[in-house]
Amino acid sequence: MNKDIWDDLGRAVTGAADAVSRKAGEIVEITRLKNQIYSLEREIRRDYEALGKIVYERYTEEGATEKEFESLCEEIARREILIDQYEGEIDDRKKEV
Repeated sequence: MNKDIWDDLGRAVTGAADAVSRKAGEIVEITRLKNQIYSLEREIRRDYEALGKIVYERYTEEGATEKEFESLCEEIARREILIDQYEGEIDDRKKEV
């Protein structure tokens, strides 16, 4: 009987440790995704700044074409899609936990 108690206790401790380990892994993954979102948002802000500079220079010089800022707009759109994907992953992971 004494052995059964220790076996049950050992299984309970192992189960709890596994649950804590899974939870910690999910927290690490959510943090990683949030860091990627932050990095992408920072890059978008830089692109906005560069885009604003190009638009201003076009306004003052009248010589720029739309091609000069088209690639920045595409990069912003690409990053916004990634942010949406990462936020979706975070929501999914939070539902699992």
